Formats: sequence, structure tokens, C-alpha cells
Amino acid sequence: MRAPPASAVAAVERPRLSDHVYSRLLGEIVEGRLAVGERLPSEHELAQQFGVSRPVLREALRRLQGDGVVVSRQGSGNYVQRSPSRRVAALSSNVTLHDILESFELRLALEVLSARRAARHRTPEQLREIERVLLLMRTRLSQGRTPQHSDYDFHRAIAAASGNALLLQVLDFLAERLRGGMNVTLAVRPKGPRAQPNTRVLDEHDRIVHAIRMGDADSAAIAMSYHLDQARQRLLDGQLDL
Repeated sequence: MRAPPASAVAAVERPRLSDHVYSRLLGEIVEGRLAVGERLPSEHELAQQFGVSRPVLREALRRLQGDGVVVSRQGSGNYVQRSPSRRVAALSSNVTLHDILESFELRLALEVLSARRAARHRTPEQLREIERVLLLMRTRLSQGRTPQHSDYDFHRAIAAASGNALLLQVLDFLAERLRGGMNVTLAVRPKGPRAQPNTRVLDEHDRIVHAIRMGDADSAAIAMSYHLDQARQRLLDGQLDL
């Protein structure tokens, strides 16, 4: 059997190497060894440090830039823009932070449409199911517990009320990955004087339900988009460690 060409081997190995470099750089930032506002070493220096090629390094940097952790300034280099909470990194043991952040891009496309359609097409029974799951989430959060799968069930109930079976099927197909990210997001709360129930999270959910209840499709879409954006921002909030 003929060996695969070197280019094919490189294509398989490169994502694996870039994953490793991404994780190492993210760890340096989360642990504070690369502080917010600090300039990263040059691409040449980083490639040598990690023992990888420049294309592999650039792929890892592109992912960090896409996550909003690193920003590239033309003619100056790459800088740390934000540092995720250490607790986020610890909670993300079964699913990487990048995977969670990446899922938000897809969720914005799917769930904003689900909310818009649910406001137009939901039945009284479907609205009651959305409200029931939200009440369960509220109860668990008030008890200081992570709501397990109730956040996913809430978003699933909205997809079910959209009247579009494909939206629900896609959400179910991604269920395991989405649940992991949702549980991490809900488990991260401020410490000290900022520690309090997830009132902002519940308020965001309440706005979505209110718009669906009123049949206001535009407001439902805006409320869902705002909620998902805020959830993503919370994952990147290094102040949660204070």
C-alpha cells in the first residue's frame, strides 16, 4: 500500500497541533502569565517555543482572535484583549472553551429564528411548557444549584414552539454539546460582594418569554440575541475571579 502524500499527513496533523497551541496559549492567558493588554511574543518566537510551523501557530491565533481573547493590531502584533475566568477553564474540562464559544455562533443563527417564529406560531400549550421550564430553572438557581438540563429544555421548548421541525431536529442533534456549554455558563457566578443569584440570566429569559407571550416576533428575536451575546460575554469575564 502506498503511503499517503506528505501534504495529506500535514492536513491531518495540523488541526491537532493547532489545538495544542491554542490550549497552551489560552492557559497562559487564563493563569495571568500573559496579562490583559500585554503584547504576545512574535510569531517567530511563539512558533519556536511550541515547536510548530508558522501556519499552525497562525491557526491557533486565529481561533483566539475569533474568541475575542486576542486582538491583532496591524504593524504592532497580537495583544491579549480579554482573559476568561479561571473557573470557566476549570469547568470546561469535558468541552473546550473554544467549542463553547463556537457553538454560540450557530445558536445565534438557530435560536434567534426559533424565538421569532415561536412568537408567531406558539400554541397555548407550548407557551405553558416554556413557562414551566423557566420556573424550574428559577427554582434551581434560587437554591444555588446549577439547573442541569433545564436551560437546554427551555431553549428546546422555544424551538418546538417555532413550528419548524428542522430547527428542533438540529437542536436535538447538538444537544450533548449545547448542554455542556450551557451548564458551564450557568455555573460561573461572581464571588464576594458581586455574588448573588443569577438575576441577570433570569431577567434575560423573562424578556424572551414575555415577547413570545405577547406575540412580538421582533422583540423575541432581539431578546434572544441579547441573551446569547450576554452569555458569551460572561464566559470571557475574568472579573468573575475577583
